[in-house]
Parts: sequence; structure tokens; C-alpha cells
Amino acid sequence: MNKIKLSFVFLVLIFSSFNLNAHQISQSFSNWTVENENIMAVFSVTSRQVTLLPVLDGYSDNLSEQLTKHLKKNIKVFINEKECDLAKDIPTKITDESSLKSLLNFKCSENTGIMRIENNSFFSVSAGHIHFARIRIGENDWQETIFTSTQKDASFSLSSGKNQRSALQIFFDYIKLGFEHILSGYDHLAFLLALLLITIRLKKVLLTVTGFTLGHSITLALAALGLIQPSTEAIEALIGFTILLVASESLILDDKSQNSFTIGSFSFLLILFILSILFGGIISPLTWLGLIIFTFSYSMLVQTKSDAEYYNPGLTLIFGLIHGFGFASVLIDLGLPKDKTVTALLGFNLGVEFGQILVVLLAIVILYMLGKSSLIKYKDYLFNFTAIILIALGTFWFIGRAFSLQ
Repeated sequence: MNKIKLSFVFLVLIFSSFNLNAHQISQSFSNWTVENENIMAVFSVTSRQVTLLPVLDGYSDNLSEQLTKHLKKNIKVFINEKECDLAKDIPTKITDESSLKSLLNFKCSENTGIMRIENNSFFSVSAGHIHFARIRIGENDWQETIFTSTQKDASFSLSSGKNQRSALQIFFDYIKLGFEHILSGYDHLAFLLALLLITIRLKKVLLTVTGFTLGHSITLALAALGLIQPSTEAIEALIGFTILLVASESLILDDKSQNSFTIGSFSFLLILFILSILFGGIISPLTWLGLIIFTFSYSMLVQTKSDAEYYNPGLTLIFGLIHGFGFASVLIDLGLPKDKTVTALLGFNLGVEFGQILVVLLAIVILYMLGKSSLIKYKDYLFNFTAIILIALGTFWFIGRAFSLQ
């Protein structure tokens, strides 16, 4: 692919993204409290997600009623496989400009045995939707679980004391939470894939993954412990930028020319900076200037793909700081066990690492098998095509999130 074709594709991907809905991570949260026969759940979800529901449930007068109607239809609670009745609910109310909360109250005829929650909300309109739930039964500890399109049920013992978790149980629960979170975080996975386009040599990959681990471990801890509270929307936009930059250098630097990467990246960010001044956006002018200075300096430092491979661990350390804030958003919304904060935080971080290592190893195995097959002659085409797809995704997420395009 020559530079003219590449530039054309790149421009098409950039400007076509303005006509698409901005990608937002599809997720929701709930807190459950169980007191004897009464089960109360408070759901929280962004208004943007609720606007997708009329396709399934028909239109309601407002988003509050839309959410309530959807939850009543798709949330069920069973005790010993006997369905609980949905009691009088408190009307949904808007808690801020972009988030809605709704309360559901269930009345059950029994209060011992096994409670099962069945959650079918939002999965029909967003297959990648993730629901994070916290459940507290009586005076027991809070428990955390995740609902996805492939895991819509969760069961809990109502027997006194059986849900009290030791530090070891909490540790393993949060490992599972972190593992599932990274595997469902498509933008984080896209970034890992972009890194492998720079190098697939095992030693370099290990150094790169180590840099990413150190970076996101620092900011994950700082944000989850409440020491730093960055803008979630701005962080999500910057995650898109990390994918775009790494995927772009993996493609453009193939021709061993610095000019295309430097001029292209600088011009692209300068245009977006001007647009943000004219039309506004969630990224501050100071952050835009920081992005421009960083990208220009980095592109001057990296002249070939070999340079990119050499500096990759340092780059991933810096970009890991950004992704760590993204990982922490889940823990901030869920909360950490008060008496076992460090244990839970360590478990979540290890879960993220296990998921990350699994994805990297799987990708390396696939590439190794490709190299041993007759498809090896198409390796360059496969890498270039993958880079273009990642550039498209990074552009889509970066611009869409930075300007909150509708």
C-alpha cells in the first residue's frame, strides 16, 4: 500500500467517523440489599443507554419511564426457584445530566435457601453490555458479580454466615472481576493488539506488557483509592487516542519514513484542537496542547518501525497510566470492601493481568500458526488490514468520545 492510498484511507476513516454515533462503553450498575423477604435493587445507567430501549419496548413519555418499564420486564428474582413479586417501585429520577437511577423492590414468600437473580436488561440492544452488581444479604459482606450476554444469572445463599467472605475469597472474587473486565473491554484489547503489530518478538513483547502493567497498576490504585479523580469521559477519549497512535505507527512507519507519521499526526491533532476551541468538547485545551507536544516529540524520536519497537515499553508505560484510569472506573462505581481494600485491589489488578496475558499469548499462537502455514505469504496484507481496522476504531472512539458526537 503506497502513501497516496494510505493517506486516502486514513482521511476517509477520520471524516467518516463524524457521521457515526460516538462509542460509549455499554455498562450499568446495581446495588442489592436483602432483608428477610424484602429485596431492594438500585440500578444506575447512562441516559445514552436508555435511548436505545424504544427499539425493544416501544416509546415512553420520558427516559425515566422507559428505564423503569425495561427493568420490570427484564429483572427477575427467585428464591428456591419460586419467583418473587415486584412490589411498589419508587419512580426513576435523573441524578445528573447523563445518568439515571431506578429502584425496584421485590417481595418474596421465603427468606432462606438460594436466591437467584436473572438479568436480561440491555443485552438485546447491546450484545457487549456489562452489568456490575453488588449484593448484600443481611449483615453479611458485600459481594460483587458481573452479568453479561452469556452470563445472565447469579445465585447466592441466604443462609446466615454463608456469604461472609474471607480475605482469600475476596481476593479470588476480584481476580475474576478484573479478568472478566479486561476481556469485555474491547478498546483495551484493541490497544494490546495494536502493540503486537509493532513487534511479536517474545522478549520485546514481555518488555512491552511489563511497561503497560506498571503504568496501569499505578493509576488503577490511585484512582480506586480516591487519591486522583480524573474525568471518566476524557480518559475514555484518550484510550481511543492510544489505539490510534500505536496502530498508525505500525502502518505508516513500514516505509521507514518519519515524515508521514510526524506531519500526519501533528496535523490531525492540530485540526481537532481547533475544532474543540470552536465547538467545544470534553477534552480541555491544555490537554489538547499536551497531546500535540507529546505526539510531535514522540514522532520526531521514532523514525522507523525499529525505533518504535525499541521505544514501545516506554510508550506503553505512559499509555498504561491512561488505561489504568479506565480500569479503575469499574472499582469506583462498585466500591471496594472497606476492611479489605488492598486485597480486593490487588486481586482486581491480577485479574486484569491474567486476562491481558491470555489475550497476548493467544495472539502470538495464532501468528505463529500463520507463519507455519501457506498463508504466510499474506502476512503483510493481514498486518496492514488489521492496522487499518484499528486506526478506524481508534479514530472512531477518540473523536466520538472527545466531542460526544450524537
